[in-house]
Amino acid sequence: MDDSMNEDEYPQAKLLGKYEKAHKRSIIALGSFCFGAQTGVISISHDSSKLWIMYDKRAEESVSLDEKMNLYSWKTAVQSAEVSEDGQYLVVIAMDAQVYETELITSVKLQEHDNEYLEATFCAVSPRKDKYITASYSGYLSEFKSFARDPVRREPYPSVKQISHMKFSRDAKFLAIGHLDGGIDLLYAEDFKNYHKYEVHSMRIRKIEFLPGDDRFLTACDDRLIKLNSVADFSHETDPSRSTKAIRVYSAHDAPVIGLTIDVKSGGTRFASSSSSSQIFVWHIELATPIMSIVNDHTSAVTALSFSPSSRHLISGGDDAMICVYGIPGVGEESPEHEHAQEEEELSDEHDDQQENEPPSGYSQSAEQSDFANHNEDTEATPTAQYQEYNPYAEPRTPPQEENDDDLGDYVYNTTTQRSDEPTSASSPHEEYNSAS
Repeated sequence: MDDSMNEDEYPQAKLLGKYEKAHKRSIIALGSFCFGAQTGVISISHDSSKLWIMYDKRAEESVSLDEKMNLYSWKTAVQSAEVSEDGQYLVVIAMDAQVYETELITSVKLQEHDNEYLEATFCAVSPRKDKYITASYSGYLSEFKSFARDPVRREPYPSVKQISHMKFSRDAKFLAIGHLDGGIDLLYAEDFKNYHKYEVHSMRIRKIEFLPGDDRFLTACDDRLIKLNSVADFSHETDPSRSTKAIRVYSAHDAPVIGLTIDVKSGGTRFASSSSSSQIFVWHIELATPIMSIVNDHTSAVTALSFSPSSRHLISGGDDAMICVYGIPGVGEESPEHEHAQEEEELSDEHDDQQENEPPSGYSQSAEQSDFANHNEDTEATPTAQYQEYNPYAEPRTPPQEENDDDLGDYVYNTTTQRSDEPTSASSPHEEYNSAS
C-alpha cells in the first residue's frame, strides 16, 4: 500500500486484531452480525466458508477472532458469493457451477446443487432470504426458492455473458446487474423486465450497494471511482430511460475499487471501500473525499469489507487470506449539513463530466495530494464546527464502554435499525449450532 496517500490527510483507524491464515486461499466475501452478546463473522474464500466469533477486549484495546466452525468446503474456486445482512443465509457458486446454500438459525442447514457447466455463475440473494437469482451462460436469469433444487422461473437475458455483479435492492423490488463494460441494468425483480439503464462508468462494475431506507445506490468500478446513483430521480436526464451522470463521484483510490460496504448502523451515511492496491477508505455519503484511511497489514488486494453491527469496527479480508479488524468511531446521526458539501458536489460533477465513459488517465500522485491539501485548508479555515456530535476529521479513539450511557461523548449510536437475535424458524440440523452460546 502506498503510505504517502495517508500522511496527515485523514484520521487513521487503529488495527485491533488480525488473523493471518484465516483460510488457505483468498477471501472473497465477509459478513458480520449479532451473535448473542458477541459479534459473529462469516468469511467466504476460494476454499471454504467459516463462522467466527469476535471478542472485543476494550480494556486491552484489542479484538480476537475465534473460529467456531467450518461451514462448507469445496475444491474449486468461487465465482460469486453473498451473505445476507443478518448473517443467517449465504449462497456460494463455485467455478464448476455447484451451488452451496447455508442457513444459520437454531442449527446449521446445508445443501449443494449440481448444475451443468456455466449454468450458474453470478448470484444475488434476496434480503428476505426466501430466494436467490443466478445467471447462466445459456442466456437466462433463474430464480430459485431457498433450498429448492429446481428454478421456479427462468427468463432470457441477452447480456448474460457481460455480467460482472448482481445485487437486490433492500426492498427486494429491483435487481441491479453490473456489466463488464461499465453499464448497469436495473430490472424489476418480479419479472426481470427493464426499469432503467445506467451508463455512468466505462469499465468493469465490481460492487453495487443500496443505501438503507433510500432510493439511491453506490457502484464501485475498475475505473477507480465510486458513484452514487438514484433509483427514482431522473429529472436531470434528457433520456428518461437511461442515466449518463451520477449524483456524486467519490475519488481517492489509485487502483480498481473491488470492495464496498455500507454502515447500516449509520443509516447509510457512511460506507467503506477497498482497492486492488490494498487501500481502504471510510467515506461520508455527503462528502466526495474520504473521512478516514485504514493503514493495514494486507499485502495484496483487499477484496471484502464489513462493518460490525455496532459500527465500531471495520473488518477486512484479502487475497492474502488474512482477516483484519480495525477500531473506528461509531456513528448514528443523519447526514450533516456541511457547508462545503455543495462545493464538493460541484467539483465531483465537473470531474464526472471529464471522465464520463472514458478510461481513466494516468494517476497523478502529486495532483491528488494537492487536492487533499486544498480540502484540508478549506476545512481548517472554517472556525464553525460542522459536526455537532460526530467529527469525522477528529483523531479516532477507543469507543466508550456501553455501560457508561451517560457519557457517550462524540459517539452517538443510531437505534432506528432493529436487529433480532431470536430464531425465526427451525430447520433440519446438519450440525449443532447455538447462536446464543
